[in-house]
Amino acid sequence: MTPEQQKAFDDASVPFIDGGGAIGIEETRMKSWRYFLEINSLCNLHCPTCTKGNQEGYEHKTGIMDADLMERILDKIAVENPKAIVFLYGNSEPFLHPRLPECIAAIKARGLNAQFSTNLNYVRRLDETLAARPDFVIISLSGFTQDIYVRGHAGGNIEKVKDNMRLIAEANGRLIQKDGGWPGIDININYHIYKDNQHEVELMREYCKNLGLGFFTSFARAISMENAIQYNRSLDPEATPFEVQDGRPDYNAMLPPIGQTYIDAMQRLVIPPTESREMYKDIPAPPECPIGTMFQFIRHDGKTEMCACVADRRLVLGNFLETSQDERVAQRMNH
Repeated sequence: MTPEQQKAFDDASVPFIDGGGAIGIEETRMKSWRYFLEINSLCNLHCPTCTKGNQEGYEHKTGIMDADLMERILDKIAVENPKAIVFLYGNSEPFLHPRLPECIAAIKARGLNAQFSTNLNYVRRLDETLAARPDFVIISLSGFTQDIYVRGHAGGNIEKVKDNMRLIAEANGRLIQKDGGWPGIDININYHIYKDNQHEVELMREYCKNLGLGFFTSFARAISMENAIQYNRSLDPEATPFEVQDGRPDYNAMLPPIGQTYIDAMQRLVIPPTESREMYKDIPAPPECPIGTMFQFIRHDGKTEMCACVADRRLVLGNFLETSQDERVAQRMNH
């Protein structure tokens, strides 16, 4: 990066560092701190806050990452950032990959931190997956009863999830018994908070406690920037067409339309995009978004997404194996 680009990145990183959260100076220097490795791009749900539930207007491609390609990508990650965290998902369901245990083992063999998030509506090779020793497992859900849960996790079955929670807890227990003194895999439920599901938080917390699983909550959010941008623009009578820039897509033609399903989902959020926009209206937008650099999204075909918060396959930064960290940061500047 040029000195000017480095300064823009450093200046934009300050709020995250000062916030006292997980991102500190060391993480900003790693570029990337966390890699989303899309070993498969399939999901068994169609949640309305995710692009899997709002596919109209997007260019989608489904597939599984070639094993040799994955190995070469992991080699590059290990060289670039040996302390990096590798997430084995990207708006997709890891358990749909037939060789999830082998993928975890490949990450661990390089001394990297392996994590994944699952909706846990479907599991296979459960004992082998945990035996590969992932460092952190997240089970995402949004209710304790089916009526509440399915509003956020469309297409899912909360009773099946609860059954699988028991199975994964039992599998973890067998590993702990086998390796005496080892504390087991760190498995946590992430309960997504909406306006209308908070009355079931304690029911799920107690269920997790009885199974010996961790539990935390987080505000549900609009995952895709394309949808969130279009939602705000649809409510703005002064919105003007996007400027068409050389070498970049015409966003006026490619960004997705906003349907009633997405509108309803945004109205369930505790902090909808409209309120987020108001919260930050007095903070100038920097030319560089450090999150887009610290969270690197590598697609199943080996190409890098512009950001972990966009989903359209036309928004790419090139082949991960053929680009450097600094080159990817420079491509994001003023995007």
